[in-house]
Amino acid sequence: MSSLIKILPFALRQTRRPIACWTANNFQASQRYVQTESNAKENKKSANINEETQREVQHHSKLAIDWWDRNGPMKALHALNVLRVPFIRDGLVSHGNIKPNLIGTTNVLRSQTILEIGCGGGILTEQLARLGASVTALDLGEDLIEAARKHLSQEGNPKLCDLIKYKLEPIELHAKDSHHLNFYDAVVISEVLEHVDDKIGFLTASVQCLKPGGSIFITTLNKTLPMWIGGVLIGEYVMNIAPKGTHHYEKMISPLDVQRILDTMGCHTVLVNGSTYDFWNNSWRWINSTSMCYALQAVKTEI
Repeated sequence: MSSLIKILPFALRQTRRPIACWTANNFQASQRYVQTESNAKENKKSANINEETQREVQHHSKLAIDWWDRNGPMKALHALNVLRVPFIRDGLVSHGNIKPNLIGTTNVLRSQTILEIGCGGGILTEQLARLGASVTALDLGEDLIEAARKHLSQEGNPKLCDLIKYKLEPIELHAKDSHHLNFYDAVVISEVLEHVDDKIGFLTASVQCLKPGGSIFITTLNKTLPMWIGGVLIGEYVMNIAPKGTHHYEKMISPLDVQRILDTMGCHTVLVNGSTYDFWNNSWRWINSTSMCYALQAVKTEI
């Protein structure tokens, strides 16, 4: 309880930072990206990962061994698939180039190329690939890539393995490869943005990889007092739903601020859904408010 008393005044003192204060210089990557290449460590080194980002990576890497335990520390992330997978699927059907004959089938995302940034141990990655998508998944945690690759290999599904490519590579470096520019049908940033310092730099690189007409999907925590008290203080320090210190108030961001940033990058927000997590039943549901968490879809303007 003493931890709550120390942290709460800090949250109350925080004010929303104006967009103008954020800079795209010195990209600071998110907490999770993954690898398979032999030059992965060089990629990580050249990204100039700062101390705070390293702390985020280390924090989540400690959870790698239990990442696929549906009753473990990542159980809320497993449960979130019930909302976020249909959100991405239906968003691509509504605004993507899904062939009519694939709609309503188990391979609805066949031929779709998806870039997932901050994939962790692959909880969302595998589900998107099971719908037929070809997924390139980035993360910074070497232990997480091992967990993702190990679980994928244990599935014993060669077709699924062919659809997924894990990389230890920051999005900024990924975007510097000309082959990746305007390449992906969708970019997915799920439960990652709240761990990123330089959101403008991060989103700029993300949007650069997106095809004109493609969609970017974001799920994250809102920067509100209800979220901080209910989702973080109670969730982490009382209910132990997530390890203490996983989320930080100053890194959270409102859907309006995300929309404003994406607008400057030629991405028009088409949908924002509010969501909340039920601690007792380990379940997520859509709600008519974004005061807790939200899912956002924006479409990149056609050239």
